[in-house]
Amino acid sequence: MTGPGLNNLDFSLSKSIPLRAEKYRLQLRGEFFNLFNHPNFDIPNHVFGGPTFGEVLSANAYGNKPPRQIQLGMKYVF
Repeated sequence: MTGPGLNNLDFSLSKSIPLRAEKYRLQLRGEFFNLFNHPNFDIPNHVFGGPTFGEVLSANAYGNKPPRQIQLGMKYVF
């Protein structure tokens, strides 16, 4: 059986700010995983003869397609 398609967009944004001398700087970073929070459904149940054969039971049963996640970071480089 062929399952539904995967639709995912990851996005990253960063900024490097120089401090005092050129060798010191502050880096700010934001990362967005599954930016538009699009649901990605699991494959249909493939156990023939079961009561749920062919049904899509969950959007996230296995945990490998999580909803939107946002990660922020800051780093001081010297």
